[in-house]
Amino acid sequence: MADLLGRAGRLKEARELIESMPVEPDGAVWGALLGACKIHKNVELAEIAFERVIELEPTNIGYYVLLSNIYLEAKNLEGVLRVRVMMRERKLKKEPGCSYVEYRGRIHLFFAGNRSHPLAGRNI
Repeated sequence: MADLLGRAGRLKEARELIESMPVEPDGAVWGALLGACKIHKNVELAEIAFERVIELEPTNIGYYVLLSNIYLEAKNLEGVLRVRVMMRERKLKKEPGCSYVEYRGRIHLFFAGNRSHPLAGRNI
């Protein structure tokens, strides 16, 4: 429900719902609010959601990247730098994304940014 409220732009209601939950909200709940903050460009609430989510999942690199991207879209380069320093201090690195593609009966693995595969760059 908090995710739906957040996606709909009802961020204040989403936060109130999360904070009034009878059980302690987990990282996924705070992460959903953080994602909604990116959609609706709410930096202030994103910072609050980020603080809560990293208390619960301090090594989940996705939340750091998400906040960094929120700052970047807001042209807050100091915020981007703070998050990246935090990631470096905690020795967190984002792994490149990958895709599995079946082509002519064989499975091929592609990593983001890697151009070394023989099929890289081809329209298959």
